[in-house]
Amino acid sequence: MSFRYKILLIVINCLLLQLLNAQDFQKIDSLELSLEFAENPKDKVDVLLKLSYEFNNIDPNKALNCSQEAYSISEEIDYEKGILNSMINMARTYIRIADYKMAMGFAVKAKELAEELSTVKEFALSLHLIGRIYFELDNYAKSAEYFFECLKLSEQNNDKEGIGKTFSSIGSVNFKQKNYEKALEYYFKSLNIAKEINDRRGIARGLNNIAAVYTRKKDNSKARQYLEKALEINKELGNRKSEGLNYMNLGVINQRQKNYDEALKYLQQSLLIFKNLKHAIYIVKCQLNLGSCFLETNDFERSLEYAKTAFEKGEKNGFITIVHNSAELLSKIYLSKNDTLNAFKFDIIKYRMKDSLNIGKSNDEIARLELQYEFDKKEQEKRIEQQRKDFIILIIIISLIFGLIVIVLIFARQRIKAKNIRLEKQKIEVELNSKNKEFTTNVLYLMKKNEILSKISKKLLQVESEAIKEKTKTAIINIAKEIQISTKDEIWEEFELRFKQVHIEFYNKLMQKFPGLSPAEQRLCAFLRLNMSTKEISGITGQRVNTLEIARSRLRKKLGISNTQTNLITFLSQF
Repeated sequence: MSFRYKILLIVINCLLLQLLNAQDFQKIDSLELSLEFAENPKDKVDVLLKLSYEFNNIDPNKALNCSQEAYSISEEIDYEKGILNSMINMARTYIRIADYKMAMGFAVKAKELAEELSTVKEFALSLHLIGRIYFELDNYAKSAEYFFECLKLSEQNNDKEGIGKTFSSIGSVNFKQKNYEKALEYYFKSLNIAKEINDRRGIARGLNNIAAVYTRKKDNSKARQYLEKALEINKELGNRKSEGLNYMNLGVINQRQKNYDEALKYLQQSLLIFKNLKHAIYIVKCQLNLGSCFLETNDFERSLEYAKTAFEKGEKNGFITIVHNSAELLSKIYLSKNDTLNAFKFDIIKYRMKDSLNIGKSNDEIARLELQYEFDKKEQEKRIEQQRKDFIILIIIISLIFGLIVIVLIFARQRIKAKNIRLEKQKIEVELNSKNKEFTTNVLYLMKKNEILSKISKKLLQVESEAIKEKTKTAIINIAKEIQISTKDEIWEEFELRFKQVHIEFYNKLMQKFPGLSPAEQRLCAFLRLNMSTKEISGITGQRVNTLEIARSRLRKKLGISNTQTNLITFLSQF
């Protein structure tokens, strides 16, 4: 490579670096300005959550700081939506930095709160995060379980974006298990939905995933085709991390096809992006790929330079896999340079790192099992608590149903009782009406009888006036008087007997309240109780109307209503 070409490459890289910096932080600067002027606490939380999302792939520490601040403010103002989305963002960032224990803690809390708030979209997203954690822990069965549950909810909620992401995750589960045809099926489903809703990030993600499958199937032509499309979209979106991965994968594919100039160009661009993002692991991966590519072009010095840098950074950051792979590359480089001593040295390091990798894998497996045990334990505790709550709710429902049945029975019994009382009252009223009719008939009969006997008595007295002998006159007068006396006594006895049969309690109540009433006044009260006029009473008793009016006036005094407008008949109807 000529000196001029190197200088040109350095200048281009510097210009690109400045351009990338401007693109990456333009949106962040805008959000930070919005945060500075946000007065409403809820608005501040929402801006912090957007910043957290933007920082997630650039600076995870800043992403966490923004999420934690949003969480604190949300708790202070009791902003439940802010609390929920803060926990979702923190879980996402902890997954990003491989702290799966913290990620699981926040994902589970987010799931519980989303369930409590009945927010289906956030609940589905929490399930997806838990699925991602299991995916990173290589528990693909458990991961798929959560992804399919998430898919079901997203479909019920008609959340196209959620459906697309979940299809992509299910595709990745199949990809990890080398079910490449099934992986392609889900990746294409995800891509089609992303195109349907014009989700550019989703389209880029789908194209990149499909390219990864074709890469594994060693169909480099198709892999390159999909990667170039994904790269174009990621560049438009300013999705730096995905753009860097696209460049790296294109570099690897071109290296396999022996297109070394293209491979080096893509790898250099990928390295530039990851340096800008300060993404340590991908920086050293790019350096390793560059070292490998330069080795194949017999540029041992450049190859050695990148391999050594990768080795040193791997040791510094504790990337055991990087140390192992860079040691292996360094061994090959030194062998190519016929430096067997250094080749042997890095072979020993390689095998030592291999042992460390095996130990690390064992430790990782133990950590994964421990995390899974803790999560399963919490899930079991939650199920038991839910069962307990369900049992209490069931008891309450049964008690309410039982109480309702008792109330219905009591109400029905009261209705039956009221109906029986009503029927009994109706029966009594019928009987009373019947007796009243009978009594009225009897009174009319007595009045008629009394009228006839009065006429007979008058005729006898006429006969007496025409009689000659005194003895005859005396006999006729005596007979007339006996008729009048017997008739009067008979009428009163018959009247009182019939009246007491119909109005049983009348005399008792009347005498209880007015014990000073004479028998004649009691009889007058009885006649008035029957709503009889003075003339009708006169017809039965044979008393004069004037006499009866005087008797009524005296009765009002004894009853205490003489100076009132109270009707005498109405007053007596109360007894």
